[in-house]
Amino acid sequence: VDLLEKDDISKETFYRQANIVLADLYAAGQKLESIELKYSGADYECEKSDDELFIQKNINLISELGKDVFYWEIFDPTDSNDKEPTQGWLVDDFADIYRDLKIGLEKIKLNNDAAVEDAMFDFHFSFRHHWGNHCINALRALHYLWYDGKEPA
Repeated sequence: VDLLEKDDISKETFYRQANIVLADLYAAGQKLESIELKYSGADYECEKSDDELFIQKNINLISELGKDVFYWEIFDPTDSNDKEPTQGWLVDDFADIYRDLKIGLEKIKLNNDAAVEDAMFDFHFSFRHHWGNHCINALRALHYLWYDGKEPA
């Protein structure tokens, strides 16, 4: 979140730092544990909606990455029936990771047990089913951009 909110960062520095941050983020996501819901549950509604919590702060750099950051992937590489390549986009990966994490962090700032619990539950769930996928896909694409002699100028 902090990296995407920096307003004075070059593309080269962004790519270098993003590679490190995404690796750390993915490792941290693997350590998230499922929690028993005590204060919130399926019918819990946070005092603020996700749209109210999500305050987009300067992620302009990712929108400037443009078409040069498209990549190919197999949606589920463990499914032998999934043989059709799809196109991924680092811009989408960063935007989705940013939104999921930013909303959770804003819930924690509400400083009540139900909101914090809901945020922790969402971090774990969305790591397994959403932002974790974007994180690993972005890492793989960045690895090829950065280490295979295809670094952005």
